[in-house]
Amino acid sequence: MKYEYDVALSYAREDRKYVEKVAKILDSNGIKVFYDKFEITDIWGKDLAVHFDFVYRKSAKYCILFISEHYSKKVWTRHEIRSALSKALESNEEYILPARFDDTEIDGIRPTIGFIDLRDFEPSQFAELVIQKVKNEPSKPLTQSSGNPKAVIHLSLNYNLSSFGLDSSAIFIVQITNLNKEYRYFYEPQFIFSHSYKGADAMYLRDRISETKFPAKLEYGQENKITYIIQPESLMIWKELPKKATIKAVVYTTTKESFESNSIDVANIIKVLTQKGFDT
Repeated sequence: MKYEYDVALSYAREDRKYVEKVAKILDSNGIKVFYDKFEITDIWGKDLAVHFDFVYRKSAKYCILFISEHYSKKVWTRHEIRSALSKALESNEEYILPARFDDTEIDGIRPTIGFIDLRDFEPSQFAELVIQKVKNEPSKPLTQSSGNPKAVIHLSLNYNLSSFGLDSSAIFIVQITNLNKEYRYFYEPQFIFSHSYKGADAMYLRDRISETKFPAKLEYGQENKITYIIQPESLMIWKELPKKATIKAVVYTTTKESFESNSIDVANIIKVLTQKGFDT
C-alpha cells in the first residue's frame, strides 16, 4: 500500500525544538514526513480537524507520538491520538511508534507497546532509528542466525512459594544477552505458544516484577534478566492447552532483529502451580 507520508509526527509545541531537528534530518534523507511546519501553505484555509484526522488515520505508514507532560495536556494531540488509534485498530501492522521525553502516561497507549526513550537519544540519533524503521519491511524481522547468534535468550521456570508455603506461583525468568559487537535496544519479551489458545498464539505477561524500562539498552556482552510471576489463578488457562504444548520467549530489537529462547513445556508450568514438581 502506498502512502503520502512515510511518517507523521505528533508533538506538543513545547517539544518543537527537538522534533523540528528530527523532521529536517528525515526530510534531507528522503523520508516523506508530515510535520505541520512543512505544510503551512497546504493547510492554510482547511478545516484542520478534518485534515489532521485524514493525515493521522489514512495518509502515513507510521505515526510517531512524541510523548511528554506537555503532550498529554494539548487538545490537538488528543485529537491526533484518537485518529492514530483508529488506524491502529484497523490495521494488523505496526503503526503507532511512541517516543518518550518523560514517563507521562497517555490514555490508549498501552505500556506493552515498545517505545524509544528520547532521554537517551540526540535528534540525529533518533532520526537514524526512524530511517531504519521506514526502510525495513515491518512484517519481515531479521531472524537469529544459528551459526553466528547476535543475542542469546534463555527462558527458565522456577517455583515462587509464599512465605507460609501454602500457595505457589510460577516464575518465568527471561535472560537476554547481547552478543552483537554494538549495543542494541531490546523490546519486552513476547511469549509464543506452540498451539494457539482461543485463536491467539502469542501474549505479553502482565505481572512483571523487574523494573526494566523498554526498549532496554544492552552493550556488547551485557545481560538483563526479566522476571514474571505466573499466578495460581491462571491454572485453568494452562490446562486448556494441549498436553504437548510449549511456550517460548521472543525478543525483538529496535533494528528489527528477533531472537527466540528455548521452549518450556506447559505441563511443567501446571506441575509448578499445583506444587507437584517438574522435570528439569
